[in-house]
Amino acid sequence: MEFLMTYGWAIVVVLAAIGALAYFGVLSPQKLLPERTTFPAPLPNVDNAVVSKAGNSAEIAFRNNKGVSITFPLLLGNYTLTPATGTTCNNPVMSGTYNGAAITPATVIPNGASFLLKWTCAGVTAANVGDKFGADISFNYINTDTTQQLTATGSIDGKYGS
Repeated sequence: MEFLMTYGWAIVVVLAAIGALAYFGVLSPQKLLPERTTFPAPLPNVDNAVVSKAGNSAEIAFRNNKGVSITFPLLLGNYTLTPATGTTCNNPVMSGTYNGAAITPATVIPNGASFLLKWTCAGVTAANVGDKFGADISFNYINTDTTQQLTATGSIDGKYGS
């Protein structure tokens, strides 16, 4: 019996230590997950997304690897930003820049060129600087050779910056 009691106390101490680590957030999976931005070809992301709490925005750098030039319709309903549980994004607005100028429906982005797209939300709730941010994003673009409208879809996992 004494032998079993020794093992019992050891198990209680280990469980208490794990409970304390979990209580203080050391074992929080959200803190352990890496930041990543995933958009597959033909419009892959160049770097991780920059998520700003102050600007209520997520900005991503892309490269056109389509093989042809593309344009963006930038019309309401041609993009979505769906945050993960715990945050909301009211009425996201998409904007972009190419070579330092704002992207308009007339802007042609040649093959191999990099460009920035930014989604700004009217309000982000339940978030603080340093909190994890996750979202699924999709947007439409037009193949200039075929005039076909296509959709790029990806996801971001990052932390709110200042």
